[in-house]
Amino acid sequence: MAINGFSALKILQALYYIQKKAPSSNQDRFNIVYLLKMIFFSDRYHIRHFGITATLDDYYAMKLGPVASSTLDILRGNLLNLDCADAKHLSSIKEMDKNNVEIEQQEEDELSASFKESIDFALKEFGACDWGKLSEISHCYPEWKKHESELFGLTKRVQMNEIDFFEDPDDSVCFTNFGKENDPFKDDKEYLSLRKEHYNAYHISR
Repeated sequence: MAINGFSALKILQALYYIQKKAPSSNQDRFNIVYLLKMIFFSDRYHIRHFGITATLDDYYAMKLGPVASSTLDILRGNLLNLDCADAKHLSSIKEMDKNNVEIEQQEEDELSASFKESIDFALKEFGACDWGKLSEISHCYPEWKKHESELFGLTKRVQMNEIDFFEDPDDSVCFTNFGKENDPFKDDKEYLSLRKEHYNAYHISR
């Protein structure tokens, strides 16, 4: 286990679950950006429903949208930020080319029911999209939007604040452009406020 409870094995199981459950007709399910966006959408659902991200990863705003930093390291085979116990699992990643990978068959013992629920939501709402469309959709959300101007300069990435995942896009965002009548993440305001309180309580108690 890495710092803050992050687990490379759990991430690999989640990535395999995504590739296994994504529409077989969508070849982008092997694309690194596709996988990162599906992880982001899963974490966004998870924190808004359960008060904590499923991955326990650190998020950065980058030009193609929000990126789970250690998950990207795993997909790129970067061992620098992983301990030895986690690094040994990276042999399960088979590079197809510089943009695409295939995850070898994994167990699901590290995946909680809530993580699976979150991935299933992401796949239901966005699984048929190509990686470019997923990137566009991720740009709609305020946790990335607040850093947009910084990313058009020399800045490559800006650390995001998880608390912003509880915010909704403003009314100018048109989800019909993505084949959606409304924001798929839209929740009851009172319910969302309670989950946000849960998040705050968890972090204050740590």
